[in-house]
Amino acid sequence: MKKIITFSIVFLLIANCAFAQEAIISPSKPATLFQQLKSWWSGEYFFGNWGGKRKELSERGVDFTSTYVTDLLTNVHGGIRKNRFRYDSSLGLDINVDLEKVFALNGLQFHISGVYREGKNLSGDIGNRFPPSSIYGSEYVQLYNLYLEQEMFQDKVSLKVGRLGTGDDFAQSPLYGTFLTNSIDGCPISLPINFFFTVYPTATWGARLKLKPANAFVWQGGIYHQDSGVSREAAHGADLTWRSNKGILFIQEFSFLPNQYAEAEGLPGNYKLGVFYSTGRFKDLYADENGGSYASTGLLQKRRYGNYGLYLHADQMLYREPDSKDQGFTPFFVVVLQPSDMNELPLFIDLGLTYKGLIPGRDNDVAGIGLAYGKWSRQLNKHHSDAGEEKQTFETVIEATYKIAINQWLYFQPDIQYIINPNGGNQDTGNALVTGARIGITF
Repeated sequence: MKKIITFSIVFLLIANCAFAQEAIISPSKPATLFQQLKSWWSGEYFFGNWGGKRKELSERGVDFTSTYVTDLLTNVHGGIRKNRFRYDSSLGLDINVDLEKVFALNGLQFHISGVYREGKNLSGDIGNRFPPSSIYGSEYVQLYNLYLEQEMFQDKVSLKVGRLGTGDDFAQSPLYGTFLTNSIDGCPISLPINFFFTVYPTATWGARLKLKPANAFVWQGGIYHQDSGVSREAAHGADLTWRSNKGILFIQEFSFLPNQYAEAEGLPGNYKLGVFYSTGRFKDLYADENGGSYASTGLLQKRRYGNYGLYLHADQMLYREPDSKDQGFTPFFVVVLQPSDMNELPLFIDLGLTYKGLIPGRDNDVAGIGLAYGKWSRQLNKHHSDAGEEKQTFETVIEATYKIAINQWLYFQPDIQYIINPNGGNQDTGNALVTGARIGITF
């Protein structure tokens, strides 16, 4: 709580400086306090336009984006310890330099970003697998993205090279960001659980090539280093070494995007098929070196080389508000499949319904209802049986949320989640009910 109070005081002091910078309405007539407050409140950023310097820098090719997000959650029912309040936060900074404007390098962009996180995970009190907050993890200062992106042939070809998060380009959708639960927000959570699939705020060396031969079709392919050691806290995201024995992730995504171009009159949709293969080494969840049960024989787990899978995503706007481009009702569905002999969650499904502008006069608010379902591996449960342990079957999260856009730089998001069969049901904790809210600020 002391950290929250201190953070709020610092924000208010800086906001006062922002008012001063935005205070001039005309050269001869200083703004009143009310006009200063009105200008600040209706602006794009908490810190304002820096007295015009922010716009000037952007015109010269340098853009700054910073966001602060905090989740305030409690489990009012169920879990290992009931009525525990947990706070976590994420403070990010992104800098993009348009090298075409700076050095006349046509179509070339440079991007660098970092993040500072703190707080605790409510899953530790509930005993479940899918954290209620998507901003939990890596509670320290760290470097994230560091890459160059080259766009060519009238933006039909894009090449990105550097330190990348796989989940920024693959197995993602803006609709996932409607929700707080980590099982939906970001990417389907089975991917980073099953193997080293980098998501914010962890990045690794990689390259992504995107081709858009026609308005409705996109292909993209990526190659990413599979060294999980780069995510250790001591490195702070700055371990830039390449360890050749750690494997490579190859991933491709094919997209059909009907009515996504500017002149389209129909309702937009997104249909994606992703396939991936990792050359890394993985442990069999059941078999030992000789093919028997390692729980029974005590031998080392069998080593497997290569892991693979696929995902399918579909979302389609079914209703659009009159005289609007993005307000309306959009459901989505995603399924991820991987082999059960080396993946904890071989089947994972996300479902969601979103509506932007549901309440008249609240055009930028977003309502959402989501469901996440993860099924545990049969091979892992065979091991549990041989080891005399409780089996794990499935975990389901149901979430209802409403994002209130207070202004352009501030939102408040009440949220409720119901967690069914925590951690696959291998412990006597009961289903859990989580309530709380998210607060987001764009600086």
